[in-house]
Amino acid sequence: MFLLSKVVGLLTHPVNMVFLTLLLATALSMTRFFRIGRGILLAECAVLMVLAVLPLEEWLLAPLEDRFPVPQLPRQVDGIIVLGGAIDPVISVERGQPSADGAVDRLIALVDLGRRFPQARIIFTGGSGSLTEQRYKEAPVVRQFLDQVGFPSSRVLFEDQSRNTRENATLSLEMARPQPGETWLLVTSALHMPRSVGTFRAVGWDILPWPVDYLTTGTPSVDRLRFSVAAGLSVLGTALHEWLGLLSYRVLGWSDALFPAPPAR
Repeated sequence: MFLLSKVVGLLTHPVNMVFLTLLLATALSMTRFFRIGRGILLAECAVLMVLAVLPLEEWLLAPLEDRFPVPQLPRQVDGIIVLGGAIDPVISVERGQPSADGAVDRLIALVDLGRRFPQARIIFTGGSGSLTEQRYKEAPVVRQFLDQVGFPSSRVLFEDQSRNTRENATLSLEMARPQPGETWLLVTSALHMPRSVGTFRAVGWDILPWPVDYLTTGTPSVDRLRFSVAAGLSVLGTALHEWLGLLSYRVLGWSDALFPAPPAR
């Protein structure tokens, strides 16, 4: 299943889809179906224009990021779970120093929350999501990072075998063994929070979401028009990955809902 998810991810990445579509249009243009090839090419140009101009990040990512608002912190927090994805383990190991990825806010939250709740147990869960570089693990690099910034890594339990969100949940549950009535915070990027919450709920762990690493303002507006094909494809890639992840996790039974939501009040 892990291998299949990576293959699907490669095929549905917008840049790869653009290339494959262009390849198809070129091949058709050299046959008697050249009109179909030309039509595909024109359609692709139109789609790229839309992606380049419209603020898709607000339309596609904001619903994910706004699903779980930042909650009011309770007085007592028994544990904190931080999902991996903040460090590039391959570059970090090869360069000999932690190299932050786009979601470094997760580690900032770990340090902040850990200091606010000095009695809380902390779990960092992150092995490697790479298909070809499983020998490079994120958790050991995060330990090094925490030591460098002066946060005692001895307070943190490091889970280094997980490859995806499902394994983050199952392996962390085995490690934490939470007791009834305990309050555990889940720290991950806001756009990843719906899938994460659904996954943890599916394994029987009702956690308190603590979203970080926002990419949008949460206020969609056509006033933010631009012209950047690269930005549009990047946003589309991030959005497709997460929306398809929600769908696949629900189909596989790895999430308790198609689009998990906060409990009704």
